[in-house]
Amino acid sequence: MNKEKLKQIFLVGFAFLLIMVGYWNYNTDNKKNIEVSATEVNDVNIGDVELVNSKPVENGDVVPNNELDDNEEKSEESSDTNYFEETKIERDRMNSERIEIYQKIIDSDKTPEDQKAIAVQEISNLTNKKNEIMISENLIKNKGFEDVVILLNNDVINVVVKSPTTLTKEQISKIQNIVSRELNAEISNINITNKK
Repeated sequence: MNKEKLKQIFLVGFAFLLIMVGYWNYNTDNKKNIEVSATEVNDVNIGDVELVNSKPVENGDVVPNNELDDNEEKSEESSDTNYFEETKIERDRMNSERIEIYQKIIDSDKTPEDQKAIAVQEISNLTNKKNEIMISENLIKNKGFEDVVILLNNDVINVVVKSPTTLTKEQISKIQNIVSRELNAEISNINITNKK
């Protein structure tokens, strides 16, 4: 093999390695968060009391059931909203970390010029995908959905929309068309789910 082919193989392998490190880092962070949550749950002793209503209880007054039901509905709504916000924040954080890794490659004096060119191209690809996702999410919101988040995993695109009811075939078709057009994806690679 000549040196050019070896360089290309090395660069492709290196890019793959960077992607795998980012994926591993993402999974490790999620496992740590789950472990911390489980630890926090285990720290609560049986018999401990936790105030679940923001109104103080005076003289043993009991909160009517309808107020508790309202609080549960508000809690569910905020957790749904948090899901979309938190997922977008996590997605953007991972994207920023990957760009930062490529930027370090570019800034390094030890990196050969051809590897720097690949890193520049990867940053451009990541930025373009981020813009395509943002456009797709905005177009889907314009179709009447309260919120949406799009996640990419290689060729598979997962779309989660906030909808109080099951999605109709027409709604699914509109979402597929937008995502397929904006992200240049095969419809068979688009998974759509709804979260209430």
